[in-house]
Amino acid sequence: METFPSKNIAISWVEKGSLTRNLFLSLGFAIITALSAQIRVVIPISPVPITGQTFVVLLAGLVLGSTFGAVSMLMYLFIGMSGLPFFSAGVAGLAILKSPTIGYIIGFFLAANVIGRFANKPILGIALGSVLIYICGVVGLILILNVTVSNAITIGVLPFIIGDVIKSIMAIGVAYKLK
Repeated sequence: METFPSKNIAISWVEKGSLTRNLFLSLGFAIITALSAQIRVVIPISPVPITGQTFVVLLAGLVLGSTFGAVSMLMYLFIGMSGLPFFSAGVAGLAILKSPTIGYIIGFFLAANVIGRFANKPILGIALGSVLIYICGVVGLILILNVTVSNAITIGVLPFIIGDVIKSIMAIGVAYKLK
């Protein structure tokens, strides 16, 4: 299990749990991520909708820690790729690999891991995790849509910054409440 010099926001109750319990918690976060993907607001200038997913990713890293936070996002990806409509707009299966959102989804795994590693410094962890999501999202947009880096940032980062700051504040608040 993960240990930190000072207990972070909520990892202490995960450390006390069995592997089976923590895997079920990870599965729960994967399902909540899938449900939050269905909360979507289409932005006219972007092929990527605003969803509740990033809030759940941040919370998974803060609450479950790096290992199980990352596992929850891998579960989300692989269960969705297996055919369940886990992705935004009910997309399921391997079709996600051709979606403009694939980079963000890959970034979820990396972000949850980093956020969990820095959960004792949640603002730093969330900042690093969010940057990873944006980088992966921009790379995905470049590869899938064949756009320039500046265009990918314009359609894939800028419209989301304010909302992601709000989600970050909310995730830290919820994680502290769970403590």
